[in-house]
Amino acid sequence: MSENLKELKNSYPNFNFANLAKIANVEVKLTAQLGKTKVPLRDILRYETGSLVMLDNKEDEPVDIFVDNVLVARGMVVALDNCYGVKITEIVKEGE
Repeated sequence: MSENLKELKNSYPNFNFANLAKIANVEVKLTAQLGKTKVPLRDILRYETGSLVMLDNKEDEPVDIFVDNVLVARGMVVALDNCYGVKITEIVKEGE
């Protein structure tokens, strides 16, 4: 049994984890937010292919990872075989 599952079971002792298999294949929206910015519409209308959009995060700052718009983790952007991914570095505790 993985440490994460043990921790989850300890955190929720009354939850019936046998039922977890029933929802294991449910798809959810996973989003990694690299940063954000506010841009006037007049500037967006001038965008074209190759336009650069500046974000508020610095290059080495963690990215936020959301599941169905709920912050669940943070991570770092990694490059693998001409693709980008996010390596999870922190699981966000409820209420953070």
